[in-house]
Amino acid sequence: MKKKIIVERGEVKELAKLMRCTREMVGHSLAFRKNTHLARAIRKLAIERGGVKIGETDKDKVSL
Repeated sequence: MKKKIIVERGEVKELAKLMRCTREMVGHSLAFRKNTHLARAIRKLAIERGGVKIGETDKDKVSL
C-alpha cells in the first residue's frame, strides 16, 4: 500500500490556510506525490495536528 497521511474532514483546507498554499498542494503532499521542503513541512504539521500515517512498509522503517 502506498504511504499517505489521513487527516480529519476540513483539515486539508486548514493546512492550506496555515501554510499559505493551495489545497491541491496539501493533497499531493499528504499522498507523498511531492517531496519539496514545503511538502515535508505540510506532512509534519498534519501529523502534529492529529493526522495518521498509513501504508508504511518494513523498508521505510529504520532500526537503530
